[in-house]
Amino acid sequence: MRRRENRFLKGCVVLCAVLILAVATGIVGMLKDTGFVSKEKLTFFTEQAAPVVKTQEVPAGEVEEKFYYQTLNEEEKRVYETILQGIRENQKGIDVPMTEAKRVNQIFQFVLNDFPDIFWCSGAAETTAYQIPEGGYAQICPEYTYEGETKEQMQRKINAETKAFLEQVQEIQSASEYDRIKYVYEYVIRTVDYVADASDSQNLFSALVGKESVCAGYARETQYLLEKLGVFCTYVTGTTRGQPHAWNLVRCEGNYYYVDTTWGDPVFLQSDPSEISEAQQIQYDYLCCNEEELFRTHELDGEVPMPSCTSLQDNYYVREGCYYQRFDKERMRKQLNTEISAGKEVSVFKFSGKAAYEESREILLNNLIREGASNLAAWYQLSSARYSYQDDEVLYKITVYWQYE
Repeated sequence: MRRRENRFLKGCVVLCAVLILAVATGIVGMLKDTGFVSKEKLTFFTEQAAPVVKTQEVPAGEVEEKFYYQTLNEEEKRVYETILQGIRENQKGIDVPMTEAKRVNQIFQFVLNDFPDIFWCSGAAETTAYQIPEGGYAQICPEYTYEGETKEQMQRKINAETKAFLEQVQEIQSASEYDRIKYVYEYVIRTVDYVADASDSQNLFSALVGKESVCAGYARETQYLLEKLGVFCTYVTGTTRGQPHAWNLVRCEGNYYYVDTTWGDPVFLQSDPSEISEAQQIQYDYLCCNEEELFRTHELDGEVPMPSCTSLQDNYYVREGCYYQRFDKERMRKQLNTEISAGKEVSVFKFSGKAAYEESREILLNNLIREGASNLAAWYQLSSARYSYQDDEVLYKITVYWQYE
């Protein structure tokens, strides 16, 4: 994300007669920052009556596949469900049976991570926890950006976009999980523009309806649409290039993979979108990649352990037959000739690691690609063959763009 809004979470603990401790946790675009600011205020009360705290239950079907919910113990799940119901009703203050303000704040964020359709809550909240003789409780006061008729109007627009999407993907709904993930990956990248100062950039509305967002919007729309298609997907936070970032974790045919539609959109990395050709519109390095691939450029925030992502079975490049775990000259030659004869505009060679990449690079650039260009000119009766290539030393990938005219 190139521009982020600062948000604050405040946790307060009232101890007997009564010490209020406010813990402000810096939030950048609803992503966890690394710094904590603590402020203490001592206030005295003669009495403190404990209210009756009623927990809310959510139907099991709504939460059983939610990743962050499943990381909680039974007490925390009741807090989670109460916060979820309170947010849905735009409650100003939500009382929960827990006295750890910091943990209440974390559970609040887990709710937002699990439910991408909550667009009317900014992600900021003020939590006060009370510890008194009769027992303890906490009250969390979320910040709502939309309420009433405005919220309802925005929800109707989301419903209309969702209906239109589902109508156009009726055939894909019965396809394999991989095909559904790939479809959403391409759909989000093609329909959303990366705009640093987009309105509502931290929520679903910005991407799904506004078609302009930053990483949070990309990730929330990806999660929202995949859940609509029956694919497990959750929201993941961490850093890239030292800056807060959001992406997704998916489950495909029983294995976990990472997906990042923001980094799949070359507009995110390009200063001038007009320079991007049609053939370059989508980058597939972050479609079902494993942790070894992802962690070359991304780092998890570590707040919640993620499932192991080690499989390559449904990695895009593996499925496309252009993933190389070792140097293989004849296979690369065959790939080039097959793709040129088929008139493909792009040839991609993705390598599993540095050794395979470095061993293959010189042969590709100085021999095989030139040989392929000669074949292109001969097969298509061109006076000369033109091509360009990208050499990515971080992702161990070489991409060739062919011109047939």
